Amino acid sequence: MRSHSPLVARWLSVALLLPTVSMTAKAGTEVPGLNAAATYTGEFDRNVRGGLKRGGAYLDNLDLQLEAERGAVFGIPGLSAFAYALYNNRHEFSSEYVGDAQGASSIDAPRGVRLYEAWVDWAPGTEAVSARLGLYDLNSEFDSIETAGLFLNSSHGIGPDFSQTGLNGPSIFPVTSLALRLRATGAGGGYGQIAVLDGVPGDPDDPGSNEIDLARNDGALVVLEGGWSGSAWRKVAVGLWRYTADFDRLNETTITGDPRRDDGNDGWYALADRTLWSNDARAVAGFVRIGQADDRFNPFDTYLGAGISLTGLGANRPEDAIGVAVATAFAGDEYRQAQAAADAPADSRETALELTYRAPINAWLTLQPDIQYIINPGTDPSLDNAFVIALRFELGFSTSLSGD
Repeated sequence: MRSHSPLVARWLSVALLLPTVSMTAKAGTEVPGLNAAATYTGEFDRNVRGGLKRGGAYLDNLDLQLEAERGAVFGIPGLSAFAYALYNNRHEFSSEYVGDAQGASSIDAPRGVRLYEAWVDWAPGTEAVSARLGLYDLNSEFDSIETAGLFLNSSHGIGPDFSQTGLNGPSIFPVTSLALRLRATGAGGGYGQIAVLDGVPGDPDDPGSNEIDLARNDGALVVLEGGWSGSAWRKVAVGLWRYTADFDRLNETTITGDPRRDDGNDGWYALADRTLWSNDARAVAGFVRIGQADDRFNPFDTYLGAGISLTGLGANRPEDAIGVAVATAFAGDEYRQAQAAADAPADSRETALELTYRAPINAWLTLQPDIQYIINPGTDPSLDNAFVIALRFELGFSTSLSGD
């Protein structure tokens, strides 16, 4: 059981936000380089066939962001800051209706109001090197694919080989942890970055919380990524990750019957994202991602995802995008053996096929109908393949508080 220290969490959060707060202390004054944004995302999801049962839910997500550009924090050159508050409702669509492991919706999360990110970033000189400290979304810079951002299935945000790991997941939506990230960028488009994060974000016993608790047994998560972008290549990257703490093995016990604990919970991923064809009005882009995790500790040991999109469907719809994608998570041998021993056999994989269409209606409204066909949901052989339909809408607003 982890100890609870909500007061420490609140004071750390306040300390991280002090530079931003100080900039807005004088009422009625404009703050150079300060930007605000708000986005409300609503989603109607329905499982019309297969899975756990038929039915639907309404999911929503509210993002409130405040960004201080470099030099706007106390006028210190190269210093920036960012604060991000997040709200989600309590409806958990996949766990109640579909039974899929990958997550049909990227905003499906336990109910909560959270301080999601709060960090300061310093990049001296030419900004070729930067350091970031605070509450940090790992997926904002690591294991991220521009083209994959079109799709709603969670596996296209961050691979399930990585997102499944840890006692409470890595530091990604909807719960983040304290982190230190260092990044170096080369003149030729190459980059390298490393992040050291608290190994257990929030409180596993309270999914709605985002408290900071640096317990000794939590250990750390260390992630490295190197990559390159240039010309038609949007991004090519390879990442490595490892937890320093010990974890329960899935299929080994001690003589007393307790799970055997061991170290070495690690893995890797590789991705490529490229513009395949473009002209003045249209662009076709495609991506592929593969990843692996240690099957001694994690249900899925391999993941393979890919997709393709077309942006620009005519002179009157230059920002519309349509795409198809596939996401397959392969169950590890250790997990399948443990399930068989518990008289709950598991299939070898779960696959999600997705067709989506995103249409910006105006500057503040976007609509996105989506269809997914999920094969072997949750790798549970007792469940029929699921057919999910969804309609997402986004209401967005942003402004510069500097008066620019």
